[in-house]
Amino acid sequence: MISASSPAQEAAPSQLERRWSGKSGNAAVMRRRNMTATDESGAANMPLKLIDLRSSEADDDQIRLRTWQELTASLFVTDQAVAAQSVCDIFLRCYHLERMLFFDHRACAHRAERTQSQIVTQGVDHIFIALQTAGATRMAHVDGELVATPGDFVVLDLARSFRLATEGMSAIQICIPRRHIAQYAGRPNAPAARVLPSRGNPLLKLLADHLLNMRACLTRADAEQRNHLTSAALAICNAVLTADDEDRGDDLAPAEIQLRQFVAQNLHRPDLGVELLCATFGLSRTPLYKLFEADGGVANYIRDRRMAHAMRILACADGGAAQRVSTVAYACGYQSEKIFSRAFRRRYGINPSQVKRAFPQVSIRPKGALLASWLQNL
Repeated sequence: MISASSPAQEAAPSQLERRWSGKSGNAAVMRRRNMTATDESGAANMPLKLIDLRSSEADDDQIRLRTWQELTASLFVTDQAVAAQSVCDIFLRCYHLERMLFFDHRACAHRAERTQSQIVTQGVDHIFIALQTAGATRMAHVDGELVATPGDFVVLDLARSFRLATEGMSAIQICIPRRHIAQYAGRPNAPAARVLPSRGNPLLKLLADHLLNMRACLTRADAEQRNHLTSAALAICNAVLTADDEDRGDDLAPAEIQLRQFVAQNLHRPDLGVELLCATFGLSRTPLYKLFEADGGVANYIRDRRMAHAMRILACADGGAAQRVSTVAYACGYQSEKIFSRAFRRRYGINPSQVKRAFPQVSIRPKGALLASWLQNL
């Protein structure tokens, strides 16, 4: 069952959570257990957006498992066979905080994969950050294998493929658009997965404390408070992920984020390029080239963004009607269908007209449709 207004069965605090809380987590647990429907409505002008999977409402383990799989299908494709066990312990809450999604998550043994079809057809460009609070998670990606244990942070790039496996885990997870994280905004080819141990790292400890306390008060917070909590989380994430990034000047990050947002909003313009960006942001060519150096240059970055946007339209990732190739070409800033088709074929190895057959849309059942829309419109 999914609820958007009533309190859920809460996960028992792990040893990690009790250690961080300093009070065995009892106060936070009591506050969460005393939540009411009125609390979850949030401020009058900005209701709290919440997806709530309550495992206590389904006696059948396989029903709980299938519901959870439907909910998370927009993130990962889960292997059902591994998850079959005597007790299927599942808990999932997802809060839409406008600039990020916040998950309180517990799952039984399973394998999951971020597939190429999901990446291509969804077109989301988000970073997924998880604080592991219980259990271990193994990750495999093109750059190698990693293991996360309690106290570790996992950083996943949803624009790249990877596989996960666990015998059971609990985590606090946040999903953030790449444009809000300076280190990833400038490096779309960053590793698909990273593990960051929080032990001995004050910044990661600060982020862990903030996420744990944020979970405890999100439901009772009003819209303004949730906005401040989100701003703090984004600021700490940026501090954590850029702490060892000495090659990038601190003054470049805000300009870079604004530039990339401008590019994303103006892909339809044929004149989108170096001259337009310099004129709009008052930059000379040298700092502009530096900002996009990791992307292979300004023109290469704009072309990649246009191709990703075109793939999203052609795959009907937003649920719209199929578009003519010429219409997609013009929507992506190309004045010639022939030039567009050649660039698309060079990027993806297929013609634009072949997209629907080559990359079938990942099936999202009704229970997962809301989370899928949140991800795509974040």
